[in-house]
Formats: sequence, structure tokens, C-alpha cells
Amino acid sequence: MLEPIKDLILIVYNKKKLFFSSFIILTFVTLVYIIFIRTPIYTSHAKIFINSKESSMSNQSFIGGFLSNQSGGTRDVQILSEIIVGNSFFKQLLMTNQTVHQADGISYNFESFISNEANSENIEKMHKHFLEILTISYDSKRQLITIGAKSKFKNTSKNLSALLLKQIENSYFSYKNSLEKNKIESILFRIEEVQSSLSIIQSNITAFRNQNLDYEKSPKLLIEYENFLRERLILEQTIGTLFAQKEISEIEMKLNKDLFLIINEPYLPVYKDEPTNRKLFVMLEIFAFFISISIVLFSSELIKKREL
Repeated sequence: MLEPIKDLILIVYNKKKLFFSSFIILTFVTLVYIIFIRTPIYTSHAKIFINSKESSMSNQSFIGGFLSNQSGGTRDVQILSEIIVGNSFFKQLLMTNQTVHQADGISYNFESFISNEANSENIEKMHKHFLEILTISYDSKRQLITIGAKSKFKNTSKNLSALLLKQIENSYFSYKNSLEKNKIESILFRIEEVQSSLSIIQSNITAFRNQNLDYEKSPKLLIEYENFLRERLILEQTIGTLFAQKEISEIEMKLNKDLFLIINEPYLPVYKDEPTNRKLFVMLEIFAFFISISIVLFSSELIKKREL
């Protein structure tokens, strides 16, 4: 069982000069790559918590089903994660003027930085590069989102993450407020319909009274009149409920900021992203070791074929 290993060791020993020469050359190449060629990458992260507080309207329904329940924290986390990687979010970042990178005395905003990094002014290519430097993960159960930006420069990584965090916060408020605005518009539309129906019922009641002055003396007419009154009461109560829900939605818009909590602010990264230079050197040395053995075996096989 150990014979193949013994043969391999013997071959390497007989050609130790070739083995060590190959290994030293590969080690030199490794050091040159790590010291002079490899570009360190830094990532600055930030962590966001989305509150799971449900809307106070979530357990109430409306006639006609005009309003739906407000999303909780879990759903908001998933939706916000999709918003971040979308085209609209990226275009909003392009419109910001905040400095994210400085080099040679020149300040770069997000658009100029991404354009320079992607070596293109094409929005699709710039967006593709943005997704490459973006790091995002989320935990729906714990309602957490972790975002970050990768860069060759520490300060740039932090600045990018700070800009991302600011834009994410704005996008979240815009998303939540748009839900409430849609609800309010639906409520107002429903109120107009109910008020129109109420106006018709009121006209019917007035006409009924004018046409039937002695309706109280007739059981049949009295029942018909009471039906009109009952329908008017239902519509009046519906209008009162709708106005109450409209006020709740307006309050929810003011409280949306309480749903967004920044747990960790973007920081200046201290360490490079994995693998570190030390780990990378060890991995490449192991790789160089096996390549050197392969070169020795290949050389040995060539010599055998020539002898034949």
C-alpha cells in the first residue's frame, strides 16, 4: 500500500534539484504577486433592524376590501433587500453629490467613482460593477439587513457604506409612506362613493316624506321608511369609520421612522478581506508544492519514454 508513496518520494529525491528549483521559482512568483500585484480589498459593513410593529389598521377591514394589511418587519426586510439591488435605487445613488472617494486632490461623487471603476459611462455596466462591490445579506426571522461596500481604499469603503445606508433609509421611508398614501387615496375614493350613496338615500327619504305625509299610519310605509333610515345609518357609520382609518394612516406615516433602526454604523475597516496575505501565501505554497511534484513526475515520464 505504501509502495506508490515510496516510489514517489524516491523520484522526487532523485530529482531534488528540479523539485527545489521549481518550488523556489513558484515561491518567488507567489511573493511577487502578494507584495506587488495583489490589491487589498476592504469592506465596511452596517447593520439595520426593521421593526416588526404591525400597523394599527392591520386587523381591521373595510367595506369593499379597499385596504390591505400593512407589511410587518419580515416582509419589509425582503422587499427592502430587493429594492437595494434594483435599478431605481442605483439611479438614485447616481444623483447624489456626496464625496465617496478622493485621489490626487480630486473628489469623486458616487457617479464619477463608479464610472471610473467600471471604466464606462454605460449605466448597465456601472450598475453591474455596483452589484460586484455591494455586499448584502438579510435575516428575515431576526429582521436584520447587513450591507457593505468593497473597495481598495479604507475610507472609500466607509464612505460608500455610509452613502448606501443613507439612501436605504430614504428608500425605506419612501416605500412605507407610499403604502400609506395609497391607503389614504383608496379611503378618499371610498368616502366619495359612500357620500354619493348617502346623498341619494337622503333624497329618497325626503321624496318619501313628501309623497307620504301620513306614512306613520301605514305599517307597510312605516317599514319602508325605517329601511331608508337603517341604510342611511349604515352609510353614516361607514363614513365615520373611513375618516377614522384615514387619520390612522396619516399617523402611521409620521411613525414610520420608528420602524428603521441602525444597529451598526459604517466603520473604517482595519483588516483586509479574507484571505489575508499570510493565508494566501500558505495556500499558494501548498499549491506550488504539488505543482513542483507534478513537474518532477512529468519530467521523469519524459525520460522513460525517451529511453524506450
